[in-house]
Amino acid sequence: MFGKILLAVGDSEDAGETVPVVAGLAHAFGSTVLVIHMRERIVTPVAVLEQETIPESFRFGEAIARQLVEAGVKASSDIDSHRPDQLAQFILAKAAEFQADLIVIGSHRSHNLRERIFGDVAKTIAHGTECPLLLMPSPPE
Repeated sequence: MFGKILLAVGDSEDAGETVPVVAGLAHAFGSTVLVIHMRERIVTPVAVLEQETIPESFRFGEAIARQLVEAGVKASSDIDSHRPDQLAQFILAKAAEFQADLIVIGSHRSHNLRERIFGDVAKTIAHGTECPLLLMPSPPE
């Protein structure tokens, strides 16, 4: 049913909640998992601000894939950078490229005015995907 699962992880808190669920699904369905990690870049008129370095983002994404491999799941990672306003499109493009049968992402609350007005990343993905989407609940604030 879910031969290919795309797991989008943003930070260690998100991954800590999500990885065990994805490992269970992958075992149940014999799935291959692609872990994508989005290294956030904030583009301003005068500079590009990085939330994490390129090596840090690769280490994080590879560590998540390694956790899945150690749990007996066939997994790999794909780390890239994005602009915050293009995150949903980035995830959808990676899912289409991977031909994902399921997308798993950590859910999050709206953090800014744009998200409150136009919808958050999860909502955009839900409306744009051609496969099922599993949103993991946010931890309590």
